[in-house]
Amino acid sequence: MLHSRILLPAAALAAVLAYASPSPAQTIVDEWASVKAPPAPALKEVTPDPKTTALLVMDLVKQACNAENRPRCIASLPKIAKLIAAARDKGMMIVYTTFGTAPITDTLAEVAPKGTEPVITSFVDKFILGNKDTGLEKILKDGGITTVIAVGTAAHGAVLYTSTAAALRGFNVIVPVDGMSGNGQNTYIEQYVAYNLTNAPVFSPKVTLTSIDMIKF
Repeated sequence: MLHSRILLPAAALAAVLAYASPSPAQTIVDEWASVKAPPAPALKEVTPDPKTTALLVMDLVKQACNAENRPRCIASLPKIAKLIAAARDKGMMIVYTTFGTAPITDTLAEVAPKGTEPVITSFVDKFILGNKDTGLEKILKDGGITTVIAVGTAAHGAVLYTSTAAALRGFNVIVPVDGMSGNGQNTYIEQYVAYNLTNAPVFSPKVTLTSIDMIKF
């Protein structure tokens, strides 16, 4: 009888505490719906030196940049074309990339390479292919490049990983938000890339988020 008298109040107390203090979510998935997006990162005007800056134009081939899968990529082409023209006018290094078996000749016409502009074939990180060096770092350093401007698709693929890799290799990185595109209508992809590039540890101090019209040569 005494044992029952002790257990009943203890059980009642536990029930009250459980009701009054709900247990916190254990993972981000548990609280996914309640997470509030942080304020948008500020875009900054930049004035890179054309002599030490390279423009990376990544994966703007028809297999990746098309109206069916990435309409925002198609929408970004006029501004990227404007940036490419300005870079060529200043004699800047321009490096193109593609992936897999997609030939660089499948680059959309308005942003296609000209002359002897170098081409790198790799997947999300354009500095490596599997466990092999693609030669991109050598191309940049041999050209005296200290800053890269990263545009292309996908935001969560080539733009994110190549920008990160460049920053970790000591390059300054400029990413115009109107020059990176994600998949379909899922704008969250671009949002988390913009946030990660400007807030992640170690490499984010090397990254400047901007827009194409805010890049002044």
